[in-house]
Amino acid sequence: MTTRLMMATLVAAVSLSACGGRQSTLVDEGPAPQKAGDATTQLAAGDAAFALRSDKAKVNEAIKIWEEAQAVDGTDAQIPLKLTYAYFFLANAHIIWEDDEDALKVAYDKGVTAGERAIKLLSPDFAKMIKDGKTWEEAIPHVKREGLPGLYWYATNLGRWATLDGITTLLSNKDRIFAIMQHCEKLDETFFHGAPHRYFGVAYTKIPFPSGDLPKSRGEFEKAVAIAPTYADSKVLFAETYAAKAGDRALFKKLVEEVLALPDDVIPELVPETKNAKRKAAILLADIDDKF
Repeated sequence: MTTRLMMATLVAAVSLSACGGRQSTLVDEGPAPQKAGDATTQLAAGDAAFALRSDKAKVNEAIKIWEEAQAVDGTDAQIPLKLTYAYFFLANAHIIWEDDEDALKVAYDKGVTAGERAIKLLSPDFAKMIKDGKTWEEAIPHVKREGLPGLYWYATNLGRWATLDGITTLLSNKDRIFAIMQHCEKLDETFFHGAPHRYFGVAYTKIPFPSGDLPKSRGEFEKAVAIAPTYADSKVLFAETYAAKAGDRALFKKLVEEVLALPDDVIPELVPETKNAKRKAAILLADIDDKF
């Protein structure tokens, strides 16, 4: 169990890479998205299944329905947005506990592809710049607030896939995802419960390599927690990445105990996510003497 959680943290922590080893669909025009019908009923059915996502089978059911809905209406950006998060959740809350690295990679890779579809629909100017050969650093500033969710979940899935793919992939384009997260922070630092600050909190425990910048890391985590005090994953990552590396046992213990004390429904729409974070926190607390 500890090994699985360590892998989960490594994957979450070092999401600093990009697309070495895979071809981005952003550089392939492909057929233009088409709307062949109304996917409203399918979207609702997928939503109903995903509401029960503590059950892995329900996550897979939702994904199947939304993939079918996307074939009906390829112009609705909400469909790939639902899919990119669903694949992330499938990996992060279910497959991660199964010791199946290949399945993890597949799920995150599918999350990347869904994120790319969302980017094309939400930020067509950005997507065109990438297709035309502009660098990501040149194109990223052209993404507006409405494009933030697609960009963020694309980068998050991509970073986790790349971490699993190997150190070369991890390092080859790390500056890209860092730039994406900087832009996400600029667009809305509160997005998904302080996600940009949470990312930088983890990142600065690793960079500059190898010692990181622990004061910056702590500052970023504190910002994430201030934005969303009851979002459990911020405190789990704060404990496991910053507090463990800083040798701060008291902070480590405080953070994981705060997570374990949270009601499962502290954020009503994120009950499965909170339960998953509490599962990680319980393992961290059980292993505290091994870390300090």
